[in-house]
Amino acid sequence: MTKLIEFNAIIEAAERLSEKVIRTPAIPGSKLAEKIQRPVFLKLENTQLGGSFKARGVLNKFLKLADDLKDNRFVAVSGGNFGIAIAEAAKIFGADVTIIMPPSAPSTAIDRVRQLGSSVMIETDVHAAFERAKALAAEGYIVIDDCNDSLIAEGHGTLALEFIADCPDLTDVFVAVGGGGMLAGVATALKTIKPEIRIWGVETAGANSMHQALGAGKPVEIEVTSIISTLGVPVIDEMMLAHAQAYVEDIVVVSDKAAIEGMIAFGEEAKQWVELASGTLIPAVLAIAPKLPANAVIGMVVCGGNISHQDMAKWVSYSRNL
Repeated sequence: MTKLIEFNAIIEAAERLSEKVIRTPAIPGSKLAEKIQRPVFLKLENTQLGGSFKARGVLNKFLKLADDLKDNRFVAVSGGNFGIAIAEAAKIFGADVTIIMPPSAPSTAIDRVRQLGSSVMIETDVHAAFERAKALAAEGYIVIDDCNDSLIAEGHGTLALEFIADCPDLTDVFVAVGGGGMLAGVATALKTIKPEIRIWGVETAGANSMHQALGAGKPVEIEVTSIISTLGVPVIDEMMLAHAQAYVEDIVVVSDKAAIEGMIAFGEEAKQWVELASGTLIPAVLAIAPKLPANAVIGMVVCGGNISHQDMAKWVSYSRNL
């Protein structure tokens, strides 16, 4: 049986990260609340260091392994935010890091990783990126993979400690799913503190590896076709799947077009500059909220804001053809 991460490890991560990450605010989502006739609160990880929640997990890992960082070379695959978080940490700790990214990664993310001093490789797609990482591992690189790393998931879980402390009445929390690390950490923390809370994962139709794995009862390799690079993993790791099986109500699958519309709605209605992964949350909440009790209180983890106006304009134009 796959071992789940422990709540105490998330508490230890919070202590380790104290004053090293931002305690991001949780604010009312009043416009969305009006639409669904239920209170909504937004956990603004788009205001976190590096522009996303990823800083929590990466810094937790680097702080834990600080003594071993300078003697090794590291490689990671990223659609954007993970790469930025690793590059930020690598600069702080003086680590030798290479980030492998697909061409669909936001140009701002690629530029930022390079600005921070890490090496960048662009592969043809997500599958090729993971294959390149395997090849570098054979050359002696250590792979940092947030899709199967308990230290990283535990770091991500610290955001849930803050969220439930600020909004103790939450009954339902929506979390975008890429590799599943944030979902695992957040669900572990929330379900331990408040067992009756409901956790909902959100994926896009072209990157629904968790949804398919839950249906099959085991990891299923998929072809990633979604435009949302930060959500695309070809196969969910068994550890992350086990957390979803243990804690999650369901995985809500939305279209790329709906995610783009959600991204725009965050800007227009919540005044938050967010990326496409965060945009998936609004259509998911709109789909699920009518099925929830009238007294439901909804939380949304706004996972990141690393998107340029050029990328946003590109996606808006793209959505018109969907």
